[in-house]
Amino acid sequence: MVKLDQKVKDLINKEHLIYAATASTDGVPNVSPKGSIAVVGDDTLAFAEIASPHTIDNLKYNPKIALYVLDKEGNKGCQIKGTVDLQDSGPLFEKLSSMLKEMRPELPPANFAVVIKVEDTFPYNL
Repeated sequence: MVKLDQKVKDLINKEHLIYAATASTDGVPNVSPKGSIAVVGDDTLAFAEIASPHTIDNLKYNPKIALYVLDKEGNKGCQIKGTVDLQDSGPLFEKLSSMLKEMRPELPPANFAVVIKVEDTFPYNL
């Protein structure tokens, strides 16, 4: 695992939006925006999955994920790669579900906490 640099953590905490890329069983790519990304440890990120069946199906087959977070105004960003653990119960799932409900009460409840162990980062202009 790779420890997240403080600049990467700050970028994620500022932007709260990442784009998650996965691949299907036959290699078809899928990218989906995620607005509930959270830094949950020095080498761990997580987001709540609410309506992304392609993302979840892909991760059940292949737990590898690539994320991109972008500060468009500052022209900086970071690609993050890792391996996912899908959780549908437990303390982290409950924490993300509560956070999502507070941030966006109109959205349906979370189906999974997508927990990412960071394996590599590729900062741009950080």
